[in-house]
Amino acid sequence: MNKGYGKFFKKLFILLVVMFVVDRVVGSIIEHYFEDEPMGDSAAFAHAINDPEEDVLIYGSSRAVHTYDPRIFTDSLGLSCFNCGRNASNVIYHSAILPAAINGTHKPKAIILDLTPKEIAWRSGPFGADALAGMILPYVLTNEHFAKLALDLFPKEYYKAQVSKLYAYNSLILSIVRNHSRTKNDNVNGYQPLHGSKVAPTPDNVTSLTRDSVDQYSKEQLEFFVKSVTEKNIPLFVIISPMYAQPFADNEALIQSKAILAKYGVKLWDYGTDPRYVQKPLFYDFNHMNVKGAEMFSREIASRIKASGVGK
Repeated sequence: MNKGYGKFFKKLFILLVVMFVVDRVVGSIIEHYFEDEPMGDSAAFAHAINDPEEDVLIYGSSRAVHTYDPRIFTDSLGLSCFNCGRNASNVIYHSAILPAAINGTHKPKAIILDLTPKEIAWRSGPFGADALAGMILPYVLTNEHFAKLALDLFPKEYYKAQVSKLYAYNSLILSIVRNHSRTKNDNVNGYQPLHGSKVAPTPDNVTSLTRDSVDQYSKEQLEFFVKSVTEKNIPLFVIISPMYAQPFADNEALIQSKAILAKYGVKLWDYGTDPRYVQKPLFYDFNHMNVKGAEMFSREIASRIKASGVGK
């Protein structure tokens, strides 16, 4: 009997060793291709966290990624510009990468934060938590700041990523393959244009924007973002970009977001349901402007920033 147990545990040990080695080898291969992605979110993130030395930096979710064209800001302001936005992200992510831009030797001349009406309620749903975990986990082994963030937000996922190197990349494998196989890079300094329109002839009356409660951690991170930028005396422009929606009442998340901005003396430029922009030819889908709308909106924002005294 004892001999049988001994053989069992020996085989189990060998199996665990093999699994560990395979995990580390395959995980390292995926890590290499992840860090070397020529385009896509990860490539933009690598720049945003390693060397964001442009004069104008833009932060936000996919609404920022597809709405603000850095070329227009550079042309209007005479300043370099990079779009640090990230698909499926919220202010927790923006606050995590902000220190790389404001704590170095180069000081940005302006920072833009694209704020969604649900910005500080976004993590309250399970999808939000899963999306954030997928962004953060690849960096827990190499970045102390992201390791702490993951430990605070997703302790179970954090420990899984510590045990399995492959686990940290399991939600990114398809995007890694796609970005390495594409031949055309549609990412322009972090901006990704969308073409065409998939929206209905008239905007919907969206009620879902008013239902979510405030996520306390997201609220704290919004205040961290605003406080960190204003304390450095960097001009901060917080904007609600247009949505293809009928006018709606402020939800609790937006009410509290406005209170944070007012505390630090930051004005909110609210274009959420501006009738000049809520037009079918300017939108790809409900949340995202197409290339025509992005060009029109970027020019207006660049003009207003220039009028505030930033740029040439």
